[in-house]
Amino acid sequence: MEARGKYGFEDPALRLLFTLAGTTGVRGLQSVVIAPRLFIGIQALNTLAGMGKAIARNNRVLIITDKIIRPSAEKVKEALEQVGYYVEMWDEVQPEPPVENILKGVETVKNNDASILIAVGGGSVIDATKVLWLLYERPDVDFRKISPIEPLGLRKKAIFVAIPTTAGTGSEATSAAVITEGGHKMSLTHPEFVPDIAILDPRFTVSLPPNLTLWTGVDALAHAVGAYLSGGWANEYTDAFALQALKLIFKFLPRAVADGKDLEARQKMLIAANLAGLAFSNSAPGIDHALGHTLGKKFGLHHGLCVGAFLPYVFEFYSKRLSKTEELAQALNYKNSEEFLDGLIEFYQKLGFVYKFSDYPQVTVDAFNAALPELVSWALIDPVTIVSPIPVTPKDYEEIFVAAFNGILKEGVK
Repeated sequence: MEARGKYGFEDPALRLLFTLAGTTGVRGLQSVVIAPRLFIGIQALNTLAGMGKAIARNNRVLIITDKIIRPSAEKVKEALEQVGYYVEMWDEVQPEPPVENILKGVETVKNNDASILIAVGGGSVIDATKVLWLLYERPDVDFRKISPIEPLGLRKKAIFVAIPTTAGTGSEATSAAVITEGGHKMSLTHPEFVPDIAILDPRFTVSLPPNLTLWTGVDALAHAVGAYLSGGWANEYTDAFALQALKLIFKFLPRAVADGKDLEARQKMLIAANLAGLAFSNSAPGIDHALGHTLGKKFGLHHGLCVGAFLPYVFEFYSKRLSKTEELAQALNYKNSEEFLDGLIEFYQKLGFVYKFSDYPQVTVDAFNAALPELVSWALIDPVTIVSPIPVTPKDYEEIFVAAFNGILKEGVK
């Protein structure tokens, strides 16, 4: 269990503190809802261009993106240069960014002396920018050891703007960053990671292909369900965000998958993903994230695919232990949690979304069985497990992994 000391919350006192912090009594004493300033619609970029100089210490901007998204990032660069900003770009962010990749960008930021960092991309780009921003502002800090309860003092050098090009991770609204080190995902969380501004412009998502539209959409779906069921971590605000996100996703995700140029569906899905991000960032995600982080990295599957695929199995697990699954079902006009689960399965089937891992060629029977102990071990030390609304045992995780591999739900194979 070398990983226990390297990732997660290895200090037992800190782990206990987070468990206590999520109790209803403690959260009732004080809850903090953190959100970026949101600019929404096809004029949102112009709003940023018009006000940036008033809130930044200079007119120097660094856009952070990847090679694929660079054409979209160039549009941001052009819009800012037209009104007098000095703009440079670093386009080398890798998927599920390795630590080494992020470290390469630090010198670029330092040399630019940027006062505005703009992430243009999906969750990987936005998450990488959060860590790069931390290293720019606080080179003295070991990002692996940051604690959400200890101030970092960001924003002395730069403000942070996020322009998502996917509607799923909600990273433009969250305090979380997921990066990769040593072949495993590492989840970092700090309230100062929440961007100052998020721009939700549907034109930045229209080029997303149907499969990625689907996978990022079910990622947002899992965020919303997990946030609503997060026990004492949830509150009236996060519940409202989560429910509205779910209503939008059920209505508009099929349209976005069917027609990527449907600007209304793209805009609604950006709002849904943002609402879901606000919901889980201010409460907690479900344990489908602990499961998805581990299996996804092990077998090279997309994060949203994994998290979305685990959701039905996790919901069934929760439904036997949490009364709030009934509240969620009824809030969405289902009679009970069993009917909601049926509705979720039907929704997945209409979308053509495969939620049985053995149907993915990367996850062979032999490879899965060999990896199972490691998968359970890593899921147990994922920070999401710490904030689970109910205690989770190794046996629980093993059973969910096996059920999701075989597609076993409700005493049968779906």
